[in-house]
Parts: sequence; structure tokens; C-alpha cells
Amino acid sequence: MVKFGIAGKCNKFFEEGHQDMLEMPAWLNRKGLELFEYSFGRGVQLRSETAATFGAAAKEAGIEFSVHAPYYINMASEDEVKALNSVRYILQSLKALSHMGGRRCIFHAGSVGGLSRAEAFSKTMSIMERVLEEKEKGGYHDLILCPETMGKLSQIGSDPEEILKICLLDSSLIPCYDFGHINSATNGSLKTKDDYRRLIDRIFEVLGEERAKVIHIHFTKIMYGAKGEIRHLTFDDDTYGPEFLPLAEVLYDYKMSPSVISESDGTQAEDALIMKALYQSVVVE
Repeated sequence: MVKFGIAGKCNKFFEEGHQDMLEMPAWLNRKGLELFEYSFGRGVQLRSETAATFGAAAKEAGIEFSVHAPYYINMASEDEVKALNSVRYILQSLKALSHMGGRRCIFHAGSVGGLSRAEAFSKTMSIMERVLEEKEKGGYHDLILCPETMGKLSQIGSDPEEILKICLLDSSLIPCYDFGHINSATNGSLKTKDDYRRLIDRIFEVLGEERAKVIHIHFTKIMYGAKGEIRHLTFDDDTYGPEFLPLAEVLYDYKMSPSVISESDGTQAEDALIMKALYQSVVVE
């Protein structure tokens, strides 16, 4: 079963008179969505008690939680202290996730910076091994880490192969494929069903069917330039793409059950519902 939801705060939630984020799970349920991704973009500042309250509200509403670790994580940093801080930030995210009753923690690996790409990736892999060690020590055995494909050429993960290599480190790693990011990093390459199929085939080939079928997906249209991603757009954009329907067809053909998260600019809920409707139209056909 493919499930759909949103990341962060969308405009419609507030336009309809809601202020308290504790109301978000029930609101999403009424909209016909199943997922919510809570962002720790600027740091994990959520108290354990509040996280547990969120988790209880989500469980009651039938909404599955995931979290996004802080955006400033950089496992490839030349500054060893900053690189090692990445371990701490991910562990903090996992702690909050466990209190929420969620299972998936999405994260950005970092940027190449002044290193060669090979050096930066090697350092990322080394820090990831440390993350996995501390994850086990912390007792977070059942929680899933999802390294994300990135949209700027300077970032680790702008090549999906890097994300797959990271995921080979441990079976608790499942890739987060952000197709807007991939499209941005490849100058608008995602146009046809076959374009998506090639990416999905590679996940099956490298990670196997069990993990490939349940990947995490971020999707929105994104403006891009010579260096990749510029900014997130909405589904109203007809210039940059990518389009969701060809991906929906692949997900259905392969009998996949991913989590699909809308990251549109303010219209997350509306666009998540569009994706759900597009997928259901494929199923009906």
C-alpha cells in the first residue's frame, strides 16, 4: 500500500483556523492522508513529553510519523568536531522519533566543501559507521535511517549511487529518494516512465526487493539552475517538473509500498492529495 502525507507546516492548515500542531494528525486524517514528517531542520528542540503527546495524537488519528534530522548535519566536514556532531544530531533525532512512536529518520549527509568528492564521500561513510554504532548502543534497533538524495551538485547524495552505497552499510538504512532533487541535479532528466524506472530498477538491484519496495519518497516540483536546486515550487508550476504520474505508474507496476511525502512550497496537503489521486487513477486503470 502506498501512503501519502506532508512535511512541515502547510498553509491550508492555518487558513482553516488551526494553530496548535497537535491538531495536525487529526487534520491530515480528515483530509485523507496517512503520513506526517516532522522537521528538526533548525535543531532538535522538542521535549520528550511533547514528542510523546504528538505520538499519541498521531496514533489516535492513524497517522504515521517520520522526522527529518537537522539540515546542518555535515558528515563530510573538514572540521572533525562538526563532522562528529552529525552523530549527536542524528541520535537526538532518533530519541525524539522513538518518543513519537515513529520509525523513519530522514537526513542529509552533507556537502563536499573543500575536499575532493571521493574524500568527502569516504569521510561520510566513516561517520555513518559511527552513527550506526551509536544507534545500536542507544537501543534504537527498530528505527530506520533514510539518507536523502540531494538537489545541489555540491552535496553528498546528488548522485543517487552515493545514497545506495550508504544504505549498503546496514539493513536498517532505507533510501529517501527526493525526485525533485534528482531532477534538479540532472538538469530536468525525469520526464518519462522509463526515466523513473531506471532509478527504481537500480534500487532493487543494489538493495534487494525487501528494502526497495518500501523506500521513502519526497516529491515536489523544484526550480533548478546550473548548480542544481534553487527552490521548491508547487504543483501549479508547469516549467520545471518533475511530474508524478509516470512515477505512480512505476510504483504500481512494481507493487511497491513506499511512504510518499509532499514537500511543496506551502501547498503540501493539496499536492499530496493530487499525488494520491493520480496513484489511485493508475490502480483503477
